[in-house]
Amino acid sequence: MTSLVSLKTSLYHWLNSSSGPLLDLRPLHIHFGCRIIPSTCIPFYDLKNHQFELPPKSSPLAVLEPHNNEGVAQKLLKDQGWNVRWVFTESEKLWKIGRELRIIEEIDINTNDNIMDLPDLYSKRQRWTLFQPCPFLKNNLNFIEESLRNMYQPNTTFNCLDLACGSGRDVSWLCLRRSVDWHVTAIDAMTSALDRTRLLAQGVGVLSKVQTVNVKIMSDGSVKQPPIRGGDTKNGKTNLYDNVDFLNQTYDLVLCVRFLCRKFFDTMAKMVKPGGFLLISTFVNDGVHSYKHPKGDAHRLKLGELDEFFQEQFEVLQNKIELIEDGRPVNSFLARKRTGLPEKQHVNNK
Repeated sequence: MTSLVSLKTSLYHWLNSSSGPLLDLRPLHIHFGCRIIPSTCIPFYDLKNHQFELPPKSSPLAVLEPHNNEGVAQKLLKDQGWNVRWVFTESEKLWKIGRELRIIEEIDINTNDNIMDLPDLYSKRQRWTLFQPCPFLKNNLNFIEESLRNMYQPNTTFNCLDLACGSGRDVSWLCLRRSVDWHVTAIDAMTSALDRTRLLAQGVGVLSKVQTVNVKIMSDGSVKQPPIRGGDTKNGKTNLYDNVDFLNQTYDLVLCVRFLCRKFFDTMAKMVKPGGFLLISTFVNDGVHSYKHPKGDAHRLKLGELDEFFQEQFEVLQNKIELIEDGRPVNSFLARKRTGLPEKQHVNNK
């Protein structure tokens, strides 16, 4: 049986670490009634469908287990490779210490409330994410936002296009920003990726800021609608995606992470507003590191390639080689589209 002293010590250890929010595996309505700050709720019964929301497996993770699943969740996560460092079980003892530490947020829940209405009922409450966005985006977004605010004051609503959005972590992270109101058009060829993007955006309360478009960027730079699969039609999934003519719009930020289509570069450049930003971070042949995937020059940049193509229309602010978590090199590139106004110097805010 865990003593009050050891429980308080564990909470202190987690709170004083830089490990991010706690993973709360209790049902959503129970989490919203009484939750630890900061925490993210993914109910245990739905964990398998939301593993893309978890942090990198190497990152220390704090977990709150339901009392009826004690030991089960942590074993599942550990067996799959996650670094579960702190485990708490819901109990009056935990809430007592949490109140003393002022890390508990409580709201009375009427037992007659419809559980399905709870996400809307609590949609305005602060949300946290376990995952992190593309590090290059995270390191440079403050500068991007400040530059856009200076250009558009007093407007602080901006739009972003995310090419090949994947599971939508960058999308939701952007839309959760408080200093700037981001609205994102997310495109991907895979309906499963767009489904995860929508699921994640809904879970953190930003779905109203997200448009999802199911299109495929072809190797020749053209854009096509993927064929509708029978299962998608049967399940009505095609109704989920937005019919947006994104090619004829311009954006404050065009984002392209781990996707490469050289024939689409010219279109990407045209879609950035004057004074707006282009951020690319994708795989590169750097002459130093060898890796298996993705294979071939079609999926890997050459050194200096981005600078050579975009420098005429853009001021190149950063162009460097970085290593992602698994050691593969990426070319991270940030540029601002030229206008008639003098450009400000970029300060790297790592």
